[in-house]
Amino acid sequence: MILCVNLNAAIDKTVVVDTFQLGQIHRPEAVKSLPGGKGCNVARALKQFGEKPVVTGWVGGSAGQFIENGLQQEGIGTDFVYTDFESRTCTSIVDSSNQMVTEIYENGEPVPLEKVEAMLARFEAIVGGYTAVTLSGSLPPGVPSDFYAQLIRLAHQAGVPAFLDSSKEALLYGVAAKPFLIKPNETEVAILAGQELKHTADFATAAAAISARYETIVVLSLGKEGAVAAHGQEVIQVQTPPVEAQSAVGSGDCMLAGLTYAFAQGYPFVEAVKHGVAAGTANTLVIGAGQFTLRDFAAVYGKVQAAQLETGT
Repeated sequence: MILCVNLNAAIDKTVVVDTFQLGQIHRPEAVKSLPGGKGCNVARALKQFGEKPVVTGWVGGSAGQFIENGLQQEGIGTDFVYTDFESRTCTSIVDSSNQMVTEIYENGEPVPLEKVEAMLARFEAIVGGYTAVTLSGSLPPGVPSDFYAQLIRLAHQAGVPAFLDSSKEALLYGVAAKPFLIKPNETEVAILAGQELKHTADFATAAAAISARYETIVVLSLGKEGAVAAHGQEVIQVQTPPVEAQSAVGSGDCMLAGLTYAFAQGYPFVEAVKHGVAAGTANTLVIGAGQFTLRDFAAVYGKVQAAQLETGT
């Protein structure tokens, strides 16, 4: 089983409209509401691979009930800490004419100190029963910036590999705790590297340096261009085939799910990264995060290409 930490849970609402325009009335082509937050998306994708994920974090109010009940109805386990305030709602507007996405994300209410401590205690008590743990998304207001780092250290103590996908201070503190893997984007890698990066060779060199410095695998997501990944001084570029994308919402979370599943299954570095890229790409073929089929995944995976890269180090 894989534990998916989803600290900033939400109702994820995706609205598809044709030719979205500010200040205009639109009649949606499709509307879908799902239990959301990045950890929920990861869990949903893991289930497509036959895993038995469990989502943990904070939920509250009627929105929290929707999130928990919805996950359970999908066959996804839950182990939440409950709050006295309402969980948030996040809305993604997909323009079907050009696949542009406009996202409106609520911040959520501050988490009280006693609930922060309750989450730490819950995590410490349960993490040892899992084969891997994913840590995804931003931290809610009130949660200390080093919270992911604290969870990673607890996972280390339990001998469980931690897969981190976050940003800003949560990523900076988290990577210092040496997770098994991080999945930054181009901006985040540049921040970790402390310099501007423009070309694939720059990203490859930076990823290798970050991997060596923090003793972690670095998988740099490049969207439709695939990924650059580093495991120490071994650096690869994984490219995805062109597809007729419907929506990219949640594709990064599906990439993390593919990576976590593959590494937890003992796949070699190159094959695991290919799994991540293929899962992220397959997710673009449908509306809704983590809704891809294994058939789509297999079709994409068969066309994913991996090549070794030279670095400047």
